[in-house]
Amino acid sequence: MPAPAGSASTAPPQRRLLATLGIGFGAGLLNAVIGIGGGILIVPGLVLVRKVHPRVAVATSLGAVLLLSAVALAIHLLIAPFTLSLWGTVLLLAAGAAGSQIGGRLLTRIQTRWILFAFAGVTLLSALHLLAIGLDLLPPLAGAAAEPPLWAYAALGLMGGFFSGLLGVGGGGLVILGLSVGFHTPVFAGLPIAQAVNTANSFSGVAAQWRARLVLWKEVFALVPSGLAGVAVGQALALHLAADVLRIVFAAFFIFMSGSLIRKGLRMGAGI
Repeated sequence: MPAPAGSASTAPPQRRLLATLGIGFGAGLLNAVIGIGGGILIVPGLVLVRKVHPRVAVATSLGAVLLLSAVALAIHLLIAPFTLSLWGTVLLLAAGAAGSQIGGRLLTRIQTRWILFAFAGVTLLSALHLLAIGLDLLPPLAGAAAEPPLWAYAALGLMGGFFSGLLGVGGGGLVILGLSVGFHTPVFAGLPIAQAVNTANSFSGVAAQWRARLVLWKEVFALVPSGLAGVAVGQALALHLAADVLRIVFAAFFIFMSGSLIRKGLRMGAGI
């Protein structure tokens, strides 16, 4: 199946490369600092800056998130122990892979404008959550951290995997949010499981899109080197700096990005 129309930008090659490198660096930074796979930045970056078709952007994002998350997971395990349930993690990854397949199949059956609206909604919710944490608007969690039950791992994995396959995000950020709100798991302790989720879900999503040939591998291999630089910087920030200022900056950018995606979706014809 050929890539949908509109999968490339007409900008000069040097400008396209710089834009791709910037998108990759930001994605790696997000991955390492707050456990977001990076797709939440890669997809709108490819759509709005590189003028890539949304379906192609989602598939390409999954390829980049797969490689970036695998490296981020390896780095994190070298500097911090893994503290969550092994069997729960296995169940979470299996449920995530299944959810990613469901989301990937739905991706090929819905209108492009609704993909943009869905991604804008997820981006806006993520921005509001980051903003609330950064400004200390959320009440402090009461009680000590509790071990999540197996059903929670399965539910969070299925939810994260579904959004991964549909929107090209890793899904790990949703898992961290669920563990933090429901079971008081510290964010840093949840980072390795979030990055494992990002890796597994992205692999499942790439497999779902492989036959359709929607993954732009040249873009993936341009995104990954700068993304790895972002991962390295983000790991240092996660260890040594308070993340509240970064959360507020990212939240403001995501709100702007969400509005841009909504405007683009409104300009598209209903049948696209």
